[in-house]
Amino acid sequence: MAEFFAAHPVLRTVASVALILLGTGVIIYFLRKGLDRLELRLKRQGTQSSGKVSWKMMRKALVALVVILGAITAINQIPTLAGTLTTILAGSGILAVVIGFAAQESFGNLISGVFLTLFKPFDVGDRVTLPDRGIAGIIEDVTLRHTVIRTVADTRELIPNAVMGSAIVENGNYVDGTLTLIPIEVDVAYDTDLDLAVRVMREALLSHPLCAGEKTPKVLVTGFGGSGISMRGFLPIRDPALFHQAGSDARILVKKAFDANGITIPYLTVTIANQSRDESIRIVTNREDIE
Repeated sequence: MAEFFAAHPVLRTVASVALILLGTGVIIYFLRKGLDRLELRLKRQGTQSSGKVSWKMMRKALVALVVILGAITAINQIPTLAGTLTTILAGSGILAVVIGFAAQESFGNLISGVFLTLFKPFDVGDRVTLPDRGIAGIIEDVTLRHTVIRTVADTRELIPNAVMGSAIVENGNYVDGTLTLIPIEVDVAYDTDLDLAVRVMREALLSHPLCAGEKTPKVLVTGFGGSGISMRGFLPIRDPALFHQAGSDARILVKKAFDANGITIPYLTVTIANQSRDESIRIVTNREDIE
């Protein structure tokens, strides 16, 4: 076999490249399998729940490193390309400057991704809002270049990491990396006993089957409106995918609890009456008559 390849150097080169690429593929396969088992073990131990971004980034970085090393090794087996590779590496200083200017934005996103991994302003599964860009949704993935946000409309926003690193991000999970807070807003009449309303709303949210966390749900009086006093409660849940359904169920519980305790949710009614063609239209509301 050695004599055959010695007589056919082209076939030897092809076989060497093929074996290296095959070996790279096998290494990547077993690397992913091993990382999957390690991730499963960490999940069972409860030590990986707050580091999903770091875990995903590490997986991708290790796979990328193996691919790069495999590609360089394979190229080095081809005599004509090996000399070119050596020349490129010898002039790596100038090449680095050229690549730096050409791929400045890409490197910025890569570095921002590393900082997002280190400081963890958000994690996979967190519900975030970017107020200055009008984007809200759940963090689905963080790659080496961009962050993927799944919106309410079930679309994906691919935002460069450099933007995520400099933008204002509202993270409902930042207080507790395992919980998502659902805001529940409601108005009550001005003659309502606010202490009673706060207690009833808190107990209603606490009775929700998905309510999680050690502390009772927070309920705040947030303002005075034109027809009532505004209140806002926060329901903590563990699965952000249930955000909308859990919020809907929580509003039903609050409404039933208010009805059972005689707490009125005010609303404005408008009646438009046109008695005849000669008379003007009268608009009657629950607060005043407007001619």
